[in-house]
Amino acid sequence: MAPRRRGRFSLLGRLYALVGALLVVTVVITGGMFALRQRVEDSTAKLITNVVPAQNGTANLVTTYAQQENRLQAFLLTDDPAYLQAYAADQANAAQFHRTVGRRLADDPEVQDLLNQVNVAAQEWRKDSVEPLIARSRSPGPLNLSPSEKQAEQQHVAALRGKLRELRTRVDSLEAAEEARAAAARTAANWLTLALALVGLISWATAILLLRNSLTRPLRTLVSQVNQVSEGDLDRPVHESGPPELAAVARAVEAMRARIVSETRHIARMQQELTRHEKAERHRAEQDFATVVDTLDEGVVVLDSAGIVESANPAAQRILGTRESQIVGSALVSWRLFEESGCALRLEDRAPLLDSQVIRLDRTDGRTVWLAVTSRPLNTATGTPSKVVASFTDITERRAAQNRLEHEATHDPLTGLANRTLVLRHLEQSLHQEQPMAVLFLDLDNFKLINDSLGHGVGDAVLSHAGQRLVRAAPSNGLVGRLGGDEFVVLVNGESDHRALAERCTRLLDALTEPIRMEGRELHINGSIGVVVVRPGDDRSGQDLLRDADVAMYRAKTRGGGRHAFFDVELRKRVQRHMDLEQDLRHAVGRNQLWVAYQPVADLRTDRTVAVEGLLRWHHPVHGPISPAEFIPVAEESNLINSIGAHMLRSATHQLAVERERHHLDLTLNANLSPRQLDDPGLPGLVERALADSGLPARALCLEITEEAIMQDPAAAARALETLRGLGVSLAIDDFGTGYSSLAQIRRLPLDTLKIDRSFITDLSESDELRVIVTSIVTMAHAIGLDVVAEGVETAHQLDLLRTIGCDHVQGYYLSRPIPLDELLTSPLRIPAS
Repeated sequence: MAPRRRGRFSLLGRLYALVGALLVVTVVITGGMFALRQRVEDSTAKLITNVVPAQNGTANLVTTYAQQENRLQAFLLTDDPAYLQAYAADQANAAQFHRTVGRRLADDPEVQDLLNQVNVAAQEWRKDSVEPLIARSRSPGPLNLSPSEKQAEQQHVAALRGKLRELRTRVDSLEAAEEARAAAARTAANWLTLALALVGLISWATAILLLRNSLTRPLRTLVSQVNQVSEGDLDRPVHESGPPELAAVARAVEAMRARIVSETRHIARMQQELTRHEKAERHRAEQDFATVVDTLDEGVVVLDSAGIVESANPAAQRILGTRESQIVGSALVSWRLFEESGCALRLEDRAPLLDSQVIRLDRTDGRTVWLAVTSRPLNTATGTPSKVVASFTDITERRAAQNRLEHEATHDPLTGLANRTLVLRHLEQSLHQEQPMAVLFLDLDNFKLINDSLGHGVGDAVLSHAGQRLVRAAPSNGLVGRLGGDEFVVLVNGESDHRALAERCTRLLDALTEPIRMEGRELHINGSIGVVVVRPGDDRSGQDLLRDADVAMYRAKTRGGGRHAFFDVELRKRVQRHMDLEQDLRHAVGRNQLWVAYQPVADLRTDRTVAVEGLLRWHHPVHGPISPAEFIPVAEESNLINSIGAHMLRSATHQLAVERERHHLDLTLNANLSPRQLDDPGLPGLVERALADSGLPARALCLEITEEAIMQDPAAAARALETLRGLGVSLAIDDFGTGYSSLAQIRRLPLDTLKIDRSFITDLSESDELRVIVTSIVTMAHAIGLDVVAEGVETAHQLDLLRTIGCDHVQGYYLSRPIPLDELLTSPLRIPAS
């Protein structure tokens, strides 16, 4: 066997080389381990100084925004400005927490982006929902949010909550990532420690083989100690033994062990500190939440799964009117709860979840309160909730205020009866029922006389008495309302028989006619009633029914008042024709449908035509000629009489002026004035412009005013007539004998002519009394310097009698019917010579 060649290095050199290599590997591994331990320290420090405070700041930010929402809801419910102050403080706190989170995690762009999104969502919520709601709540009256406003506000809140959840999730993920990095670093350090031990074991095993017996025991001892360290037994120190080289190795291993022990203990202390800090923060958050709940004005109770109250805040004790000891431990089913309909609230069949609704609670002290309740289950992640938190607000005063406002909005403040709004609502509801109904529209007769003579205070008292009497006389299932002024309405359900309704109207009028004693006077009132019968299937609206009943009431008034009238098809046709004529009359002037007919006025002394009376005529394109007796009242009621009267005056003055100039005539134009025209302050200017535009002399115009128009306000009429007289025109009183004037009153007016009404002329031939009356009128008119014109002359005998009596002028169909002016001027006057 060939001898073995010695190595180039001696055993000591090899040992040195081995030890050197071992030290290099050890240094590398130890350096990596130290780097990993440093990474663990950095991650732990970042958790403590940045991530955990940011996580707490995020939780506080979420809580602060929740508090803002709660304080806003409380302010909207109570209108207490203290909530706005608290809301402003919460805004400042939210900004502080926002800056804290941003500062702690300034190196994370995703967190910064989420913070910006949270800030944008919060600003949108405040701008689009919070600030407008607060502004509206400061206006008078309660705040009623529409469904769209509620949905918009909830969408903003949901968006803000979503961004907060994303922020919290990101911060939690940063914490988890840092903890994962620390755990990975610790695992890597342990693996490096194990690797170091293995490297040392292999190296020392090689050294043992090289050194054999000289290094076996110390090396075994060292290996044993290294194995203890690698196995995690770090409590026993590594002792030095053997050569200095092995001793150096032992010292290195001991230093490594001591370092590992120190790092491990440091990490353990940091973990304990972190756990303690997390528990303290959680405890403080729970205390803050409990404090917030206790300071709420909203009642909050927590119920277990069996419906037993576990806790109640001070607001709940105040609202429920009892102490906490009596609330906690009580069962929800023992509370006297009722739905809005008045039915008892049953909780046995659906657990203690009230969801969101309004309920009534009968407290133990006898008071009744209305609560707006909202409840939500706790522990929803487990699937079956074990507890329920219910919050509620006392809305008793708000509900009472709403009831008062509803009553004020639907009832007349003077009489306490239903107003037009409630009457129309009742009518619309009754139209959908399968039973008939009657609408009795009542208007007091001559009530204006009471107001004008005794004052509005007495008038209001009379209206109140009238309302009370109508309520007593109305059926128990009916509705009595006041529409305004002296108009009342009685709705009778289930009645359509005309005889029964007539008896009902009689009872109502009998109740009204009972004397009313007031301020030492005995007042008597009466009324007129219009009746409309509504049967199932009637397509008229409530407004239409009141309109038809009003029309029927006016028919009763035209029959003398103190009676009733039913609305029928013929009346509806007349009303419809009246409305059609009114609309068409508004366009009649512009469409040249109105024209002037003329009737001659003859002088019985000369048997000549001395004047013509202009009479307005209307040729309707559909209905043909419309009688003045029909369209003149329509014009007066619709306030069109002034415009068509002005048109008639301008047309008549122009036509007569042209014919006077053409035929060299000395004719006077008689033009009628209505009461409304006489009250018009612009009448003198109209007359003056008509004369100036036509060129007709003022002396050739005679304005006729009815006796009724003068007697409505004699003083005002006298002033208006004096103004017209100042223009140079002559004045006549028309239809004399139909009113209540006397010659003594007429004597004080600036009149020139008196026209005897046709009612005195029609039967003049057959009545000696009428001849005496007409003779007296003519004699007295002459005595005060007035010319007399007899209207309605239709026979030669009437004409002879008037000539014998001494009447100055005559006018009527015997002479001529009203015809166009050119035709009148070419026709001979039909009057026998005296």
